[in-house]
Amino acid sequence: MSFLRRVLAHIVANAAALYFVTELLSGNFVITGSYKGYLIAAVLFGILNGIIKPILKLLSLPFILISAGVFILVINVFLVWFAKYALDILQFEGVQILIEGGPATYLYAGLSISIINMIITWLLKK
Repeated sequence: MSFLRRVLAHIVANAAALYFVTELLSGNFVITGSYKGYLIAAVLFGILNGIIKPILKLLSLPFILISAGVFILVINVFLVWFAKYALDILQFEGVQILIEGGPATYLYAGLSISIINMIITWLLKK
């Protein structure tokens, strides 16, 4: 699979994961802006998962080892929070991630997005 196809597949996969999470956590996790909102958020999550997450995993490796990998959940929660924060700063017209319900919603969203991305990445390798 070519690089461009892989990137597009990951963007579509992230958009699907975000849509699934909005349905799963209906009312507590909302992405505004229709399909444009999902695509912009998917690109942002792709950048975060591709660049920021590996750096955070490397920097927090001792915590990940001590906690038997549970600390990765903290990284996922941070990435969801950072994506929301980044979209607030970038101010795309009509596009926002609205999260209600506190830390539990961030945890469920981060965990769900990670699991869906893991499955889709596994399917893309086949």
